[in-house]
Amino acid sequence: MADKSDGKSSMAGNRCDNSYSPHSCFSVEERVLKLIDESEIELAPYEIARKVHAKRSTVRVILRKLLDRGLILQPYPGAYCNKITYGMRFVPLCVHNVSLRFFAGTVSHWVMDEVVGGVKIHVCFGQERRKISGYIACDAGMSHDACLLALNRWFDIVEGRLGRPVVDLELLTFECNKDYYGVRLDGVQCVTKKDLYGMVERVYQKEESLVRKEWKVSQSMSINAFEAALKKGMSEHDRVQAAFELKEEVKRVSEAVKFANSRLYEVEKLSTAMFNALTKLVDLVAGSQETSKASGEGGKSYVS
Repeated sequence: MADKSDGKSSMAGNRCDNSYSPHSCFSVEERVLKLIDESEIELAPYEIARKVHAKRSTVRVILRKLLDRGLILQPYPGAYCNKITYGMRFVPLCVHNVSLRFFAGTVSHWVMDEVVGGVKIHVCFGQERRKISGYIACDAGMSHDACLLALNRWFDIVEGRLGRPVVDLELLTFECNKDYYGVRLDGVQCVTKKDLYGMVERVYQKEESLVRKEWKVSQSMSINAFEAALKKGMSEHDRVQAAFELKEEVKRVSEAVKFANSRLYEVEKLSTAMFNALTKLVDLVAGSQETSKASGEGGKSYVS
């Protein structure tokens, strides 16, 4: 009887080891949570549904419940992970600050702020400089579509107050960010460097388990150029920056090699001078010895 019971328990254990199987002793919610906990990268709902052998609609409902309960994270729409996930296959580029300005002629002073969710839109009509300026800010960051929607809202506010279309708009600066969840910086809290073309890059610990990488571009451009930069992302800039840094490193190494070669040349000249001096000294000592030997031999013959 004991052997049979042991066999049954072992069989049950074997059935429960495959926790992602639909015939396992875990519920769908438990299988989903276990899969996300064990994954080192974020997962999409269709991937989770395929691995836990459940309907995609059921998995989406469960994911929303787990997200509301704070058991999982959503780093960006369509992806889920937990608080200890370190590997990220794709971290979207977000925009959290855009400053705008254009010449509007004679206008009266007027200021307006509009806040929708976490996005703030600021518009300022300047009477002295006869310019209209403003910014769009969102601390969490906006996607490409959300940023364009906020820009359109900024245009609507300005054109509604101005009474005519906005022309020759100048985008002064914009700041982008990528947020990496479940990561910590050891030893430092913030690293800032100035890249090629005056771009400032900063990496810092924004929250306990959140590291943010920011880029600030202080370069005037049109809206079309700004949209193209968002679509392209920072990968092209990173490649250009890497090539520039490599070129500068090669230049520094070349200068160091030239300095080392000059020092070696000085050492060679000094060694040659020392060799010549020692050769002359050896010749002089040898000559003096021969002279003293000859004088000694001459002295002996004279005495005899």
